[in-house]
Amino acid sequence: MTSPRKPYLAGMTVATEACYAERSYTGVETVFSPGYSALSASDVLVGYFDSTGVSIELTAGLHFSVALDGSGAVTVTKIAFPSASPAAPVTLWFFRQTPATQGVDFDNLERFDPNVHERLADAAAMRDAELRSQFDRDIQPFTTSSDAVDFRPRVVRAADPVLPQDLATKAYADLVSGSTAAGQAAASAAAAAGSATAAAGSATAAAGSAASAAANAALLASPDYGFFVDAPSGTRDYGSSW
Repeated sequence: MTSPRKPYLAGMTVATEACYAERSYTGVETVFSPGYSALSASDVLVGYFDSTGVSIELTAGLHFSVALDGSGAVTVTKIAFPSASPAAPVTLWFFRQTPATQGVDFDNLERFDPNVHERLADAAAMRDAELRSQFDRDIQPFTTSSDAVDFRPRVVRAADPVLPQDLATKAYADLVSGSTAAGQAAASAAAAAGSATAAAGSATAAAGSAASAAANAALLASPDYGFFVDAPSGTRDYGSSW
């Protein structure tokens, strides 16, 4: 006599490698179906991407709830966000993470239970799919060499550079070069400051030139050119004898 299947395992087989999904949240949706099955509701992780693209994981029971139907299909409800809600629309992500544990002791099985073996095989297939999904979504360089790594067409995010050899982002380069509005304003301010400094230097030089010219004019206007003004202008006889 074949024992009946347990309700949470009814019809459970892994027909797809799907284990990750993204859905748009506009603030009105209350139910999400990521399109895959799970062995346990606790295996389903949920999070979202903030305005900078950073992934933030939500807490089960606090920010969301997970329900499984008789075939293990996942449904997620009650989406909430920590602190202030991000501006809609928000991209939510749903990922299944099956624990890499195995609690069946085959030495203690008194009979062959297909439900147990099916569950173990399902879990193994799910973990394989999850590893494949994570690998596909990780940043993988397309070409490498001894001195370069090419990540195109993938996007790599980085903080502003600090050390001379640090990676510089487009936003940082635009700011420094003046390609953005803020960068242009900063560049204009720097140029204006440079012009003001140059103008001040020119004014100082002009004042010096004027002072030098005034000194030369005063010297030329003086009647004393270094001679005695009362020097005799006629001839005199200094006792010469004829």
